[in-house]
Amino acid sequence: MLASITGSAQELAVKTNLLSDALTVPSLGAEFTIGHRWTLNADVEWMPAYQSTNHYLRTLKVQPEARFWFRAPFTGPFIGPSAHWRVYNMAGLPVFKLKDERIQGNFYSVGVTAGWHFTLSSRWGLESSLTLGYAYNDYRRYAEPRTRVVSRRCYMHYLGPTAASLQLVYMLR
Repeated sequence: MLASITGSAQELAVKTNLLSDALTVPSLGAEFTIGHRWTLNADVEWMPAYQSTNHYLRTLKVQPEARFWFRAPFTGPFIGPSAHWRVYNMAGLPVFKLKDERIQGNFYSVGVTAGWHFTLSSRWGLESSLTLGYAYNDYRRYAEPRTRVVSRRCYMHYLGPTAASLQLVYMLR
């Protein structure tokens, strides 16, 4: 059986997370209506490689969500379950004590996203959201940025904010 998704006004949107874009990590998302007040959303962030003399960053994030809209889809407040997976490789950065080290790992989370969609025009919108939940981070720390010798393996459990976004939304017709 084949399935198709047909989109019209207020049924299909593409978006970008302005917070990720400001950090030079390109993002792209899509959301479509699956019921009277429900939508499915999926966001992807991808930086294949950023390298300079002393810095290195590579990351891929996928975050699917189901959203319940209190009014109508793409109008006002929403809430729903969310999952999040990120793989990363970072070195020589002035954060997380990575000036002379490298970390590589996977980040997983599940939680609840709440947010608000602000309509700017018939096709454009702005959406803010915050995800609260549980996260698990499994990573390896390397003593030097360019080595393959693991200095230690680390695990981290976390409860709290796991994602935030400010998305520019374009409605497809």
